[in-house]
Amino acid sequence: MTHETIVIGAGLAGLATANRLRAEGQNVLVLEKSRGLGGRAATRRWDGLPVDHGAQFFTARSAAFQEQVRQWLSAGVCHEWTTGFHQFRNGRLQPPQDDAHPRYACRNGMSSLGKAIAGSAQIPVQFEVRAASLECESGYWKITVENGASFQTRRLVVAVPPPQAAELLGTHAPDSLRPIQLDPCLALATRYPERKLDWQGIQSDAPSVSWIGHDTSKRPGLHAGQTVVVVHAPAEFSRNHFSDPEETTARHLLEKASEISGVDLRQPAATFLQRWRYATTTTPPGSEPAVRIDAPAPLILAGEGFAGGKIEGAWLSGMCAADLLSKHP
Repeated sequence: MTHETIVIGAGLAGLATANRLRAEGQNVLVLEKSRGLGGRAATRRWDGLPVDHGAQFFTARSAAFQEQVRQWLSAGVCHEWTTGFHQFRNGRLQPPQDDAHPRYACRNGMSSLGKAIAGSAQIPVQFEVRAASLECESGYWKITVENGASFQTRRLVVAVPPPQAAELLGTHAPDSLRPIQLDPCLALATRYPERKLDWQGIQSDAPSVSWIGHDTSKRPGLHAGQTVVVVHAPAEFSRNHFSDPEETTARHLLEKASEISGVDLRQPAATFLQRWRYATTTTPPGSEPAVRIDAPAPLILAGEGFAGGKIEGAWLSGMCAADLLSKHP
């Protein structure tokens, strides 16, 4: 079957593209290698507890995304979590400097964003379908997936991390993909018997801990009797220790997180470690949050890597991708 548009990747950029095109009455199919929506806006059900083990919160700076967030707030998808976080800088923990800029979270987890985007337009998504190769024949893209099946489309949107996009596109990969680098992140989720913490999040400049999040503070009542804390490691530490044993990584991160927070976090009841190979980007956003290439057939490259990272960047990239297709079919 030939589809008008196929989107590879059901992260927020890919879903935003598909949502917009579906709203315009176009035929769209999304292919996703995993079992879930939203990419790094991810939530794990941990013994029934929702825990954000990817992106922890989001902001809204642009007028377009602020309007989208207002709709999500009205629908109960997200809520304002805080306007500032504690800061650990130069060896000292400092209270939040309230800048009155809301940080939003989702009571049922950040995966609520992907579900909201996909559900609003009833986007057709095929899960656990990993694209293995691309060919262009007579003006159509042919996508072959790992199980040997193939899909055909006149217009293709690739909304996966740039290193993966470059590998998939091969000789069709444009030079604009090469400079975009995404750094890894080790994310450790920890669980304790219920305890009081005096912070919602701590942003840190320490060599091995960049973030300590009080995940339970996002979702009152859903972690009854328990407290969940999520610790992120910065890019360099994550790169150097990406394959270390989970027990070793957990012990080190919790020792450092305890020193930073002033709370003893070294003896959790349970932990799990998420290794994100492509997480944060230090590459400045380009002039456009998505890129269109017309030969040998229409191809759009999108994702947070083109827009400076973060939830808003991914959404804006997806909207730009849809515009590039709608304005120049």
